[in-house]
Order: sequence, then structure tokens, then C-alpha cells
Amino acid sequence: MKKWAGFIFIILITGYLQSFSQTNGQGRKSLPVRSEDFLDSRLSGTSTLFFWNGDLWTSNDHGDMGIFSLDTLNGTIKDSVKGCLHFNDMEEMTQDDEYFYFGDFGNNHSALRNDLCIYRMAKADMLGGVCRADTIRFTYEGYNPDGEGSSGTPVTDFDCEAMVAVGDSLYLFSKQWTSQQTVCFALPKEPGDHTAVALFRLNVNGLVTGASYFRHSTGTSKEQCTLVLCGYNMLVQPFIYLVYDFQGTRFLEGKREKILVSNEIGWQTEAVATDDGFHYWITNESLKRMGLTRPARLISVDLSMFLEDYATTPTTTNGIEEGEARFPVLAPNPTDGMMHLVPSDPTASNDFSVEVWDTQGRRLPGVVKDNSIDLRDQSAGVYLVKISTPRGDMAIRKVQRVVNSCGR
Repeated sequence: MKKWAGFIFIILITGYLQSFSQTNGQGRKSLPVRSEDFLDSRLSGTSTLFFWNGDLWTSNDHGDMGIFSLDTLNGTIKDSVKGCLHFNDMEEMTQDDEYFYFGDFGNNHSALRNDLCIYRMAKADMLGGVCRADTIRFTYEGYNPDGEGSSGTPVTDFDCEAMVAVGDSLYLFSKQWTSQQTVCFALPKEPGDHTAVALFRLNVNGLVTGASYFRHSTGTSKEQCTLVLCGYNMLVQPFIYLVYDFQGTRFLEGKREKILVSNEIGWQTEAVATDDGFHYWITNESLKRMGLTRPARLISVDLSMFLEDYATTPTTTNGIEEGEARFPVLAPNPTDGMMHLVPSDPTASNDFSVEVWDTQGRRLPGVVKDNSIDLRDQSAGVYLVKISTPRGDMAIRKVQRVVNSCGR
């Protein structure tokens, strides 16, 4: 009987895989992986992924805080930053212009936690090597740590591994083990004690483990945003749940697509990140289950085919992205000291502000003079130029300061 049961199970699973590989319920085929790289063994518990300061960063889910920057071409570790925090189960990191938010709210299924929190850390502190953090303590609306889940089985609706920061709030997307859905909760970004309020539910038919939010710059007054949730299904098969063509946090007004990422099973998806809203990186942590052994890996996928009618895919020409012609060109780049802001469109408005930052997160005062940037007194290296319009559109340009061998 056991032999036949196992045989029937294999047939059912095979049929499930074949049917799932053909379509995701929206008439789309599974999404091919653009690249795949195995991660260093130090990142076997990778749980976060974010793009910041020109680099891709990740961290493990528990223990002492450590953040690692990754080479986007091969997944190797480039650098690492240690901190003073200790995590119970830190499953997500999100950010805004000023702060990082580390979500220590995972592992909340079989035994419910009463110490759910999010650590808020200033980016300036992180860059300066100072480890200090505020704490956002919270509970969920309708949450009872002494009730559901006490039997030791994963039945809770209050596990969470996905979070984004938008405006003045944090939005958490739950990992519902039994219903295979996700509920979006919202709470303030300010330190203190809060209750996360349930906003809506999405039937993702899987376990959500990561989130990424991107506001597209369209060149028009209409704001267009993208929310990407990553996760895996009952076969530990990775998927993306894409919500797009909405404004601000009106998630439910957006179009939705569930997209299978490859047809392999046993890949435990953990986090997702992007730098342009079209191309995404995803991490999978190491897994030993169901007779499978999977090392941690970094993959990249291209969602342009799903967004091609929604926003123009940025393509780079001499460092300038199409769709951003209203912003000036920085020339020469690289520069031996002086560079100029040259209008790329003579008819475009020149009403913009310019700031220059070094890689330590420090704004450089006095280097912007009219339509020029003077880096002659700065050391050689990479600098970030932030160009903003009164409407809130923004472009970040990376520039290279080199030293002329013939002298200044």
C-alpha cells in the first residue's frame, strides 16, 4: 500500500509540475532565469536583499548582525559590515531616504512570539561605522500569542518575511502557512509601540517571503509603481507575484500577475531587490529537505516582458537612461576635477536642484556652482550626484573622479 501511495504521489506531483510549468493562471509561461550564482557558505541563511549605494546587499536571518555586499555579476562577497544588533529571526530589510528597517518578526508560526519588532537604523550611522538603532515594537490586529499555534503546528496567519517602506508607513505581507494567502498590514515608521492594521488580502497560492517596491519615473504627472512579492509554493518552487500600474500605496488598484520562476523544486526563495524596477535579483537560502540538497544562490530575472506596456524599459546609452532626457548630462565623466551639467533637451526646464555625496554617505557642500560641479579638492573615487525637480522626480548619477597624471 505504501509503495502504491508513493507511486500515486509521484504521479500527482509530476502532473502538478507539468500543468504549472505551462501557465501561471494568467496565460503566461514560466519566467526563465537570466543568471544564477551560488553564494558563499557564509550566506547559507540569506534572508534579505536590497540595492543601496550602487551595490547589492544581503544578510542572514539570525544571530549577530552582518551585512554583505555582493558582486551582481557572480554573487561573490565584495565587502561586509558588522553591527551591534542581535536578531531572533530577521527576515526582511527595507529602506527609505534616511533609514534602514530590519524586521525581526520571522519564525512566528508554531510558537507565537511576543517580541515582534523592527529596528530602525540611520544610513549615516551605518556608513560612519556607528551601530545604534531605534526600535519599532508591534503586535498585529487580532493577534493572540497564547492562542493559535500553541500545538506546535504551523497554522498561524501572523508569520511574516516581507516588508516595504512607502511614505510614512511600513507595509508587511504575511506568510500564511495554511491558507497560502498573504495579508497586508500597515504600521507607522516611528519608534514606539504600535498595532499593525490589516488592510487587504491577496490569494497568492503560496508562501510570501520577500517584497520590493519601486516608483517608476515616467516623465509624466502620472505616478506608476510596482510591487514585487517573492515566495515559494508547496513544492518549494519559487514564484513572483507582481502588482503594477498603480499609484502610491493603492496596491489593490494595480494589475496582478503570478509568475513561476523556473520549474525546479527545492529552492527556498527568501528576498527580492531591484535597481530599476524591471530587472530583479532573488536570493534562495540553503535547503536540505525532501531528499534534496540546495546551496544558497543568487538569481536574476527580467520582468520587462510583463511591464512593457506599462512603463518604458530603461536602456543605457553613455550612462544616460532613456526616459530621463529632462535631466542634464554630466560631462566629462570620468573627470579630473571639473564637470558641467549640460542640458540634454534644450526645451526642458532647468528648474532642478543638485547635490553631491561621497561613498561614506556625506553630502559635499559648496561643490555645486551654477551649472558646474567642482571636485578638484576631492580625492579620487566614485561620487553620487542627486538631481531633483520640484515635482519630486529624481535621478542618481554615478561619477568618477580621477587624478590627472600631469597634475591639477
